[in-house]
Amino acid sequence: MTEIIDRADVALILADPRFLVPEADAAAPTPFERFRADVSRFSNGAVHDARRRRLESMLAGIELAALARTAASLTRTALEAEPAPSVATVARHVPVTALGMQLGFRQAESLPPLAAEIADAYSSGRVTDAAAADTATMRLLDSAPGTDAPDDALLVQLLVQAYAATGALVERAMQRLAASGPLPPATHDLLTATLRDDSPVPMTRRVAPDHSAGASGPDVQQGALLVLRLDGPDRDATDDRPPRTLAFGAGHRGCPAPHHALAIAVAIVEELRRAEARAGIHRTNEETIDVDAR
Repeated sequence: MTEIIDRADVALILADPRFLVPEADAAAPTPFERFRADVSRFSNGAVHDARRRRLESMLAGIELAALARTAASLTRTALEAEPAPSVATVARHVPVTALGMQLGFRQAESLPPLAAEIADAYSSGRVTDAAAADTATMRLLDSAPGTDAPDDALLVQLLVQAYAATGALVERAMQRLAASGPLPPATHDLLTATLRDDSPVPMTRRVAPDHSAGASGPDVQQGALLVLRLDGPDRDATDDRPPRTLAFGAGHRGCPAPHHALAIAVAIVEELRRAEARAGIHRTNEETIDVDAR
């Protein structure tokens, strides 16, 4: 396994269709393994292209403004609970529920724990509890809105990726906000900087082709498994040109839903910021009362 760290090299590889993804086993016997074999992320060639087109078609049916309203409403409801959930809980649960609702999943509020069960193993295929992963996969697929098994797998793919990637984006953005000082950035700028400097998806994988066939990028051994860092240094960066952003990937296999992810993230972060502002005002008022009481 070879790790490619510089973003300039990573960008070249992502843009080159000769670098393929490690494929899931199409003959896999378990529900979780079959799910991975049925999604677009772990397939290549014509199979990937057909699944990707179908995925984009289903995503096109979601109105971004409605998705953002759903995410904002879910965040407000969560923050009204007693005790209030942690930022991490909101960041992970709201994207899955909001997207599930907009996609027509049944009982969308129950899906985040199921997505959590397989999110860590999704990219590698390595599970620590195979029975739990299989059960979660089957329940997610059973909750999908359609009767078409291939479509169901693609829709579940979106929920799992929302749990992992969009959830991490919100968490890291809020951490960045906490360290931003007295003049915090606007939410869109905050998320843009987080995507650039602290990618919620830190790496992806490719298989190196035969470079004699004209593949671009760094010189690597034919057939080698490459780990591509999306959060590494960028040799092309200068004082006037920040590092390129690779958080959503690049090329024909880039994230199929960057606008959806950002719509959800902006809505959640805005509501979290409003809640923090209200809490700050409340604390200030309490301090004033305490002073007056003296």
